[in-house]
Amino acid sequence: MRLRSIVSVGVSGAGLDDALGSQADAVLMTLADASRPILDLRHEVTAGLGRTATHEKAALVVVNHPRTRLLRDDLSAILSPLVKGVLLPHAVEAQDVRDIAVLLREFELQRGIEPGDTAVFPIIDTARGLMKAAEIASAAPRVGGLVFHSHRYARDIGARDEQRGDRLAHARGQVVAVSRSLGQSPLVVSDGLELVYLAEYGFAGAILPDARMVIAANGAFAPPAVAKDHAREAVAAYDAARAEGAWVARVADQVIDAAAARKARHLIDE
Repeated sequence: MRLRSIVSVGVSGAGLDDALGSQADAVLMTLADASRPILDLRHEVTAGLGRTATHEKAALVVVNHPRTRLLRDDLSAILSPLVKGVLLPHAVEAQDVRDIAVLLREFELQRGIEPGDTAVFPIIDTARGLMKAAEIASAAPRVGGLVFHSHRYARDIGARDEQRGDRLAHARGQVVAVSRSLGQSPLVVSDGLELVYLAEYGFAGAILPDARMVIAANGAFAPPAVAKDHAREAVAAYDAARAEGAWVARVADQVIDAAAARKARHLIDE
């Protein structure tokens, strides 16, 4: 699932038309907003998902945290083959992911969805979550990548927010390193102003507040052609080595093992 540009739609549904008419890879709707009645949000998200069916867009939904006791009813209301992934806010431990994974499997089996097809993207927005990032990202095979929310993270640690610079560099690097080490897509909540910098940092895509930022994001997060060429070379060498019974391949001074080959395939698909 390519997620260079994800347009966040407001809780009222404002901006959905613009998002669907853009070149965005995905549209993000939310159920996790206490300013609106939860039943209204579920109805609006369900209606919005129906509209995404006629567009080539991945539909993502921010659900409520398992400890809110709203999650089961959230999934009951919205889960269908149209939902390609759910974002888990305030992920602070691996059990948060395991809890949502259990419920997703239950509803997938009930509704004829291939178990595991609905990806989970835990949001890292606290120091506690960052310290457990590796455990959170590896808590279930369906985790598609971590999402870094710099504004909430900065507020949690008493820092000023930033999209670039060294103030939150460690946190950004940790999210990227953990996700990439597992062959996942590290994502970032962005104001749309520092997309090239964030792409150079290693993020695979951004959650954007406005569809007008999509073209810039698609350009910023598209892997360079030379990087894809190198990835294809690595995959071809690994497949040839495995066909001959070897467990690793060599490309110049690189060793390509199974993990490296998975990362290369992931890059090719971005």
